[in-house]
Amino acid sequence: MNIRLFLTVLLLSGFTSILNAQQKGWFIIEQQEDRYGNASSQSVFIQGQQLRIENAASVFIIDLENEQLTLVFPVQQIFWKGSARQLREAILNSLKQQLEEMIARLPEHSRAEADSSFRSELKLLEADNSDSTLSVPLKIEKTNTFDTILGFVAQKHNIFLDSVLLETIWTSKEINPYSGINSALFRKMTSIFRPPSRVQAHRETDLYQQFTRENMVMRSVIPTPVGESTTEIKQIKGVPIPGDFFRPPPDYKNARIEEVIAITMDQEAPFVTNGLKPEKTSPQNPSDEQQKIRPPY
Repeated sequence: MNIRLFLTVLLLSGFTSILNAQQKGWFIIEQQEDRYGNASSQSVFIQGQQLRIENAASVFIIDLENEQLTLVFPVQQIFWKGSARQLREAILNSLKQQLEEMIARLPEHSRAEADSSFRSELKLLEADNSDSTLSVPLKIEKTNTFDTILGFVAQKHNIFLDSVLLETIWTSKEINPYSGINSALFRKMTSIFRPPSRVQAHRETDLYQQFTRENMVMRSVIPTPVGESTTEIKQIKGVPIPGDFFRPPPDYKNARIEEVIAITMDQEAPFVTNGLKPEKTSPQNPSDEQQKIRPPY
């Protein structure tokens, strides 16, 4: 081979590799809307084993490789970094203290019943891993209905528990930013953000988890007593994400965990995978001016 041609091919190959490496990040916007037209959304950034989830009042950064969580609060200009276990224990201790204070203020004849109910709820939250079994087998029924969402073909599936429709999802095999992350560790680290619920019960089953690892949920419709709740991917694209985007701003104060708990108890946590309940946000794209991380709100 001509030496000049060989060097040209080599240089182009290296340049292509650099471009591919830069495009490993993902930017996703998911939006939820109820039957009345009320909408909320949040943004998710994924690169390697790191995720950043933004909502209106806070930023949750999840480092799966080092098993670390970082909570950032732009309004207060503070952050906390630590393990998921530390955060779980602090939240549970705070909940226990609040529940004990609430029970103490109840009339004496109501305390025993309230105490039993609260203890049951706490036991569910204290479980470090979710029960992946249901009393009735879950069924995911494939249909012949298709839709195109953001240019990707998505097939409709109905999820039943016995004969009860729990959720309808449109999934695509053409794209899945979540496929490369350690999903088991991700669920374990974020379990404190997923309080027990009917929807959460079927989403924690092995069948649902395996299905959504292989198929990207582009749209989810959940029937509720007041009408359907729809969550849909509104934007998804590969973007290079700067490393600083997964760290708190350098001028933010490192807060005590007690400060963080006091703030988070007054807020809803983010949904941690597509299809869960989101919050309002003003999504930002790191490929724009965000080459340096700044308070997002």
